[in-house]
Amino acid sequence: MGRQITAYMRDELGVGPAHDILDAGCGAGRIAVPLTDVLTEGSYLGFDIVPHAVEWCSRTITPRHPNFRFAHVDIRQEIYNPQGTLSAADLRFPADDAAFDTAALVGLISHLLPAELENYLAESARVLRPGGQCFATAYLVDDTVAANIARGTTAFEFTHDHGDYYVHSEEEPTYAIAYRLEHILSVAARHGLRMRRDPRPGTWGVSTRRPASMDLLVLERA
Repeated sequence: MGRQITAYMRDELGVGPAHDILDAGCGAGRIAVPLTDVLTEGSYLGFDIVPHAVEWCSRTITPRHPNFRFAHVDIRQEIYNPQGTLSAADLRFPADDAAFDTAALVGLISHLLPAELENYLAESARVLRPGGQCFATAYLVDDTVAANIARGTTAFEFTHDHGDYYVHSEEEPTYAIAYRLEHILSVAARHGLRMRRDPRPGTWGVSTRRPASMDLLVLERA
C-alpha cells in the first residue's frame, strides 16, 4: 500500500527528489520507506501517536537516510494511545510555517472527529508553502455512497449518520469515520485549501468486496 501511495504522489502529484514532505500519522513508515527512493535531496518529517512505531522509524530509517526525521506526539486517542496527554483538536504540528511542499494525511482523516479534522486541515495549510499540496486518503461520501451505506452495501459499515459525517461505532467513534465531501471542502476552504482535482474514488463505497481501498483527495494551498 505504501508503494502504491508513493507512486501516486510521484506520478500524479509531481513529488520529486528535492521536495519537503510532512507525513502526519506516519505509523511505522508506510510511505516513509518507499519515499527514501524518491527524496534524495529534500526532507521528510513524520509524526505519530504510537511511540514504538516512531522509535522503530527513528532507529531503522534515519541512520540510513538522515534527511528523514520522526517525532512522537502524545495525542490521546481511544484506540491507539488512550493514555495520551494532548488533544488532536489543539495540536500544533511539530513544524515551521510554510516549510513543506506536501502534507500527507494517509489513513488519518478516518480517525478524526470534526474539531480534530478542522485543526489538522488548518495545520496542514499552515505548514505548506503557497501552491503546496495536502494529500489525504479518506472515506468520502456523496449521495450515491450515502445510499449504499443506508443499504449496507459498502465494504465498511457506518451505522450512525451525524449529517456531515458517519461513524462505524458510537462506542468507539474514532475507529472509523466517513465524511461528506462537501463538509471537508468547506472546512478546507476556511483555511485556504481548495480541491486541486476531483477525488480519485476507492472501492470501499461501491462494493462489499475486501480488501477495499479508500478515496484519494488532493487539496492545494492558495
